[in-house]
Parts: sequence; C-alpha cells; structure tokens
Amino acid sequence: MLEAGKNKKLEKQTISNILMGLKDAFPIMLGYFSVAMAFGLLVKSADLYLKDSVLFSTVVFAGASQFMALNMLINGISVLSIVTATFLVNFRHFIMSASLSSRLLKPRKWQIPFIAFGVTDETFSVVMAREGVLPPVYVMAVSFFSYISWGSGTAAGFLLGSLIPEALGDSLGMGLYVLFMSLLVPEIKKAPRIIWVALTAGILNTVLSYVPLIGSSWSLVFGVIISALLFTFVFPLETEVPNE
Repeated sequence: MLEAGKNKKLEKQTISNILMGLKDAFPIMLGYFSVAMAFGLLVKSADLYLKDSVLFSTVVFAGASQFMALNMLINGISVLSIVTATFLVNFRHFIMSASLSSRLLKPRKWQIPFIAFGVTDETFSVVMAREGVLPPVYVMAVSFFSYISWGSGTAAGFLLGSLIPEALGDSLGMGLYVLFMSLLVPEIKKAPRIIWVALTAGILNTVLSYVPLIGSSWSLVFGVIISALLFTFVFPLETEVPNE
C-alpha cells in the first residue's frame, strides 16, 4: 500500500516536472523552429538532401555551429577542420555543463548523457534561472522539447523552402538573436547590474575576434570567461539583501 502510494507520488512529480519543462521550453521552441527553418533553407540551397538537413540538426544539435559547419562544407573545407572548428566554437559547453551538474538533483547514470547532449545556450539559461536544485526530468524535458522543435523546424524549412518568400527566409535567421535577448532581459530585470556583465562580454568578444590566433572561434569563450572573472573578483556585483 505504502509502495503504491510512493509510486503514485513519484509519477505525479515526474508529470509535473515534464509539464514545467514544456512551459519553460516553449519560448525556446518558438525561436528554435524559425531559426531551424532558415537552416533547412540553406541546406536545400546547397543542393543537399532532406536526410542531410535532418541528420545535421538531430545528431549535431549545435545551433550557430551548424551554420558555420554547413558553410565550411559548401566551401570544400576538410572534415577534420570542420570538426575542430565546431569543437572550438562549442568549447563553452564544458563550462555550462560543469555549472549545471552542480545544480542537478541526484541524476541517474542513464540520464547524464541525455542531459549533457541537450545543453545549449538557451536551455542552459532557462533551467539555471530556476532557483534551488534541478530535477533531472525537468532538465531533460526542456532539452527534449527544444530538440524536437529544432529538428522539425529544419525539416519544415527544407520541405517548404520553395513556398517561403525570399525576404521571409532571410529574416528567419534573426530569430536566434531575438531568442538570446528574450532570455537576457528577464535576468536583467531581476538584477539590473547583469547588463554590465553582458555588455562587457559582448565588447570583449568583438575586440578579441580581430586578434590574430584567436578569431571568432575563441573570442566568445574568452569574452565570457574574462567578463565573469572581472565581475566576480575585480568588480563584484553586490547582492541586494531584502529587508526583514
């Protein structure tokens, strides 16, 4: 009897976490679908096949890195160079994954690979905005619904490419930047000082991208790390303590 009650409670918690994940993932899904459609259009314009576009988005699932890899592929760059460049651009995921792991609530071993695969800038920002420990099922739900949206958006862009006006197709890629802003603004509202961290990281990224041997691959990584270190140790952002 007690075991049945415990299982029922666990089932309710699982469903609740999945629904919470769907709710939090919804803004990401909207942004991902439009940007993925732009990617599907590019794949079709490169005279590749539907299966190529779907595999790109379901196996790699790397957002901006896919656009870069596709461009390199079109220009005949070697596979080793494409893999290396993608690795460098996505190097920041090591930092995000390490941060996320410290907030997870006792994940099972089989859950860890799925959680790791689903880490993107957007899913990381959304789940880390939650206070307290993070149920693995919730994190997996956010990643899963975002993943489905990205893959289906890519297929839709490829299949509907001929029906989409050129002007609309060109504008779909802006969805990624709008999505970034929609994730940043709520955090700035909670703590206005965060805008200085974001601005500093953006400026450093722009400046470092012109430095020889760094370029755009490492500029984002260094920009984020330096900005975080500056405002953690040199110019710490004081936390406001609410009046009791």
